[in-house]
Amino acid sequence: MAKPVGKVIAEPRISVNDLALYMVSSDTARLSIIKRSKYPQRPPMIRYSKIREPIKAFLSDPNRNGNPLDSAEQMLSQLAADSSQKLLIREDAKLSIEVLHALQGMGNKLASLDFHAAPKKQDKLLISGVTVSAYADLVVHGKSKGQDQYGVAILRMTQDDAETDAAKSKRKEMGLYVAAIASLHAEQNISSKRDPANRLSMSIDVQHGEAFAATNSNTRRIANIQSACTMISALWPST
Repeated sequence: MAKPVGKVIAEPRISVNDLALYMVSSDTARLSIIKRSKYPQRPPMIRYSKIREPIKAFLSDPNRNGNPLDSAEQMLSQLAADSSQKLLIREDAKLSIEVLHALQGMGNKLASLDFHAAPKKQDKLLISGVTVSAYADLVVHGKSKGQDQYGVAILRMTQDDAETDAAKSKRKEMGLYVAAIASLHAEQNISSKRDPANRLSMSIDVQHGEAFAATNSNTRRIANIQSACTMISALWPST
């Protein structure tokens, strides 16, 4: 099969979402994910780019003041109604408003979590020879048995297409794998005087309305991720 023409990533590298997808995919689909990562195509636009910072500002505010979300929605509403903008930009604005509403619907699930701003500069995560583009959107603080603890949260903003039980289970499993990757990123790349705690590292699946925390089976998932990255690294040169 002819290899794609265009940009080629020489060393094994994959996004956190593609690695999570790889973990729940068939062997055939896994090869496609590796190829997509090695020969990336530039997307026409980055979805939801205008709401990530307002969401982080809202969640990291101890009082959860809604002003950042309100201001973002007002700006997006104007953008969605602006006929001079490209259709793709207007559609993204409408979808971004839906994400803001979905986040507001998660109020009870996120209320007890103590979010803080994450460092702007973060090293890439290296797993078994593969660079994983993981980025902590927020640091999460907590305490257990008198010990100050921390983890990190990664925001996942993708359309909720989980209509069947099987699809919902797959999306949940992906969320748990992202949480496991988040726990690795917290320990390796986010400095803190606190102790790392799996339960405080999570993926927040906004459209799905769920926050998936790294669980007691995190050790198994991390072992699976390490094995998968070993395979990705081995297949990369010949893909």
